[in-house]
Amino acid sequence: MRQIRNITEAEQALAEYMPQVKELLGKDITLVRMEPLLASLGNPQSKLKIIHVAGTSGKTSTSYYVASLLKVAGQKVGLTVSPHLDSVTERVQINLEPLAEDVFCQSLGEFLELIKNVDPRPTYFELVIAFVYWYFAKVQVDYAVIETGLGGTFDATNVAKNSNKVCVITDIGIDHTHVLGNSLPEIAGQKAGIIQAQNQVFMHDQSPAVMEVFHAKSNNEKAILNVLSIAKEQDREAFIALPDYQKRNWSLANQVYGYLAQRDSLPALTEDQLIESMRVKVPGRMEVKKLGKKTIVMDGAHNEQKMTAFVSSFKKLYPNQKAAILLSLKEGKEYEAVLPIIKPICSSLIITTFLTAQDLPAVSIHPDILAAAAQKYGFNNVSVDAYYKTAYQQLLATDEPLAIITGSFYLLSTLRPIILSNDD
Repeated sequence: MRQIRNITEAEQALAEYMPQVKELLGKDITLVRMEPLLASLGNPQSKLKIIHVAGTSGKTSTSYYVASLLKVAGQKVGLTVSPHLDSVTERVQINLEPLAEDVFCQSLGEFLELIKNVDPRPTYFELVIAFVYWYFAKVQVDYAVIETGLGGTFDATNVAKNSNKVCVITDIGIDHTHVLGNSLPEIAGQKAGIIQAQNQVFMHDQSPAVMEVFHAKSNNEKAILNVLSIAKEQDREAFIALPDYQKRNWSLANQVYGYLAQRDSLPALTEDQLIESMRVKVPGRMEVKKLGKKTIVMDGAHNEQKMTAFVSSFKKLYPNQKAAILLSLKEGKEYEAVLPIIKPICSSLIITTFLTAQDLPAVSIHPDILAAAAQKYGFNNVSVDAYYKTAYQQLLATDEPLAIITGSFYLLSTLRPIILSNDD
């Protein structure tokens, strides 16, 4: 068995599968590598009760809430999300806890030994998802909550074709156009690709262009499309306390739990259990940290839809207040749409870059391009510091009691460990 002694060695082992991602991205998004890989492992995904989550905005939060509801119901639940923020162990969670590093390393070594001769060679994300399915089957989770990485039809997670799979579709918007398409129907078509024969599908009502796609796909697959409303949750005191954008996500998750409870004879949850499920901390979503007299709000909003939701929630949490903002956006992101959204809450803007070595190649927009666009939109006090650590120190040195770090989960992943390691 391959010996992996620590998380650094685990990351090095996974990094061997990264070069292929850049080579293939955009021209070979397919399941042809996943299917033989999973077959060599005995198709562990077919042995799991899967909740498969796709969408543009809210899919990570919704995944956490589904897992949280199942956990408070006493179920053993596996969860995988991407990208990770602090550690690759976040990709394999049991009952909302990332695997302990020693367990992760030992299990990864065992897994890599099993697939060492598989051809064709998988990408980083494909390898991680295969590891997730294999591990969840090995430890016999009651449910596996699986967040898609990109799209749905050809996403590596979409080897799960079980008829008892539950599909969860969060809000659809414009993102990843270089891979998924340039229109809402095209993007919705990719997301709808996770729907397999006879699946139950849960989503909130969205635009007619989106809903038409999901009705057609569900009809074709003889799947049941459940279109939901959050109206019945409005009187719940804890629900009212949730950030606005999380209300849709928790409500969607709760409807999914209600279906699973009926199908699988799970317990009805008490009000206290429902409140407990809402308290799950979703990393990098309206995450607040106090450092001395300064309050730092971290949110990975990176497109128009997500930034609109973030700013709306920020305004409710901190009415009539502005913040110093540290911003970086990935190349290809719609900065012309994002910048006007944050302008009303921005007193000063610091633009930086990020470093990443995760499953998709990611390069930040050149800060001078963002700075020029910000000045065009009338931002005051715009500065550039391409090195994220000194840009963060500049943020801490601002006079404003409120500070925001946003624009990319890759930016958060570089700074969040530094921020969270500081005592209040």
